[in-house]
Amino acid sequence: MFVLIVRIIAALSAYGKPGQIALAMAFGVTLAVIPGGTLLWWILLIILMLVRINQAALLVTMGLGRLILPAFADPLSEQLGYYLLTRPFMTAPMTSILSVPGLMWLRLNDSFVFGALVTGLLSIPFCFLIFRVIVGLWRRYAAAPFRSFISRIGARVPLAKRIAQGVRAVSRGRASL
Repeated sequence: MFVLIVRIIAALSAYGKPGQIALAMAFGVTLAVIPGGTLLWWILLIILMLVRINQAALLVTMGLGRLILPAFADPLSEQLGYYLLTRPFMTAPMTSILSVPGLMWLRLNDSFVFGALVTGLLSIPFCFLIFRVIVGLWRRYAAAPFRSFISRIGARVPLAKRIAQGVRAVSRGRASL
C-alpha cells in the first residue's frame, strides 16, 4: 500500500503526460462503478492490468471510488440498466449475446451490472477531462508546496521521510521500492 501511495504521488508530480494519468483514473472510476463480484469486472481489471497504463492511478482511483460512488451511482445504474434492458430494441441483441456459451456468466442480463457497465463506459470521457484538469492544476499549483511540506515534516515523522525518499526515487526512475 505504501508503494502504491508513493507511485501515485510521483505520477501526479512527474513530467509525463497528464493524459495518461487521467485516462488511468477514468478507467478506475469505471471499475469502481461496475460490481466487483462479476466476471465482467475481473475481465476488465485483467485487461487494464495488461495494458500499459498507470496502474497506481487506476488502483487508487478505483479504491477511492469504491468508497464514494456506491451511495449515489448504484441506484442510477440500476434504473438505467432496467430501462435499457426492458426496451424492445434490446431484446434481439441481448438474446443473441446471452445465447453464446460463456457470455451469460458476464451477467449482462442483470439490470444492475448492465447499467453499471453503460454508466462506466459513458463516464470515461467526462472523467478523463475532469482528471486531466485536476492533474494539470496539481502540477501547476500543488506539487511543489506538497513536496516542500513533506520534506519539512520528514525530519520529524519517519513515515513522511520515507514517502519523500520514495517519491524522489520513483521520479528519478529507480525502481528500488
